[in-house]
Amino acid sequence: MKALIFDTGPVISLTLNNLLWLLEPLYEKFHGNFYITKSVYEELIDKPLSTKKYKFEALQVLPFITKGILKTIKDERITQIAQQLLDRANNTFKADGNWIKIVHSGEIETIATAIYLQSDTIVIDERTGRMLIEDPESIATTLSMKLHTKIEVNQVNLDYIKKELSGLKVIRSAELVSVAYKLGLLDRYLLQDEKKIIKDLDKAVLEGALWGIKLNGCSISRDEIYKVIKILT
Repeated sequence: MKALIFDTGPVISLTLNNLLWLLEPLYEKFHGNFYITKSVYEELIDKPLSTKKYKFEALQVLPFITKGILKTIKDERITQIAQQLLDRANNTFKADGNWIKIVHSGEIETIATAIYLQSDTIVIDERTGRMLIEDPESIATTLSMKLHTKIEVNQVNLDYIKKELSGLKVIRSAELVSVAYKLGLLDRYLLQDEKKIIKDLDKAVLEGALWGIKLNGCSISRDEIYKVIKILT
């Protein structure tokens, strides 16, 4: 199935940077489905609506769900796959005799949905979730450096994760913004009057968007940002 499965982070990153509107034209050009899970819906809508601080963000996201751009998917099999993955992932790396919780239910449900739908692409900004798919062995090294202690690895669980997640691909909100720029969707910011004020306005727009995404939670490095800018501008 041609689909993108969204974790919470990328939607929040786009919202905080006033770029959520990109989802609609990207959806139209994708010719597939954009999905979120029940847990992601709760994180984007239910929980924020119960607060004062994040209520308006939820109200910005909600129309994209009611219009069917972001489709909510629920299935008992997804829940089962997610629970199996969650149990394994959070019992794979141990420090000082304690298992380290490396992922939460929202991320794992997103991954489980991709497996269930046989879709190969997940949209996730959080670094550990990406590493779990792309290079799970490196998580031990990262944790050891962060916690300044030796990390024990349950190799059986690690092998299970590698097998179950093989074939999955990860993109970030940064890739969504880059594709949008390449498609000309950000040209609305390239106005003639602004070009008289800002040198290389097209570069400034892309740079500003990518840094905004990074500073709101997307795990993209400084070097990656400037590599993208060099390629696209």
